[in-house]
Amino acid sequence: MAEKDYPQDITLSGEKYTFRFMERRDRENLIHFTRKMTESDFWFMRGDITKPEAIDDWIHEIETDRAKTLLVEHDNHIIAYGTIYYNQLFWNRHIAEMRVMVSAKFRGHGLGQRLARELTKLAKEMELDKVIVQMAADDKAAQRMMDYLDFRPAAILADWVKTRDDRTHDLLIMATDLKELHS
Repeated sequence: MAEKDYPQDITLSGEKYTFRFMERRDRENLIHFTRKMTESDFWFMRGDITKPEAIDDWIHEIETDRAKTLLVEHDNHIIAYGTIYYNQLFWNRHIAEMRVMVSAKFRGHGLGQRLARELTKLAKEMELDKVIVQMAADDKAAQRMMDYLDFRPAAILADWVKTRDDRTHDLLIMATDLKELHS
């Protein structure tokens, strides 16, 4: 789906959701959204999005064409988002990194999978070659979802994630080759 195709209303599991691109005006609503997240939701974030300055950095990445974020709204509230980061460095300019977060209350309805699919299509339209995702190595549900979307394990990094309480977890990196995906 091209950017011009958004906003878009989508029905999943009998519920209506609006998918649209994030804008600066979403700052306060995103801060509100992060207050409902669990501790484990923060493990794989690029920054501490509970802090307004991290949201400002995120908006800056969007406005300087280094990221694209799709928000999902339900009853005028943000309940999920998915982001692809790209143009990071010269040597990996062909790769996008995807992050998807769905509010705990709305998990299990197919939103994460739909967001990941939409972002993967967007990355392909942007002529990127690969998309990677990072997750806890023991998060079997996330692995199944990404496997269904043709992502495959690329690396496991032992004790790579350290939580706020100093516990460590293994990091799984999965990837998909966009040139091999059919539209």
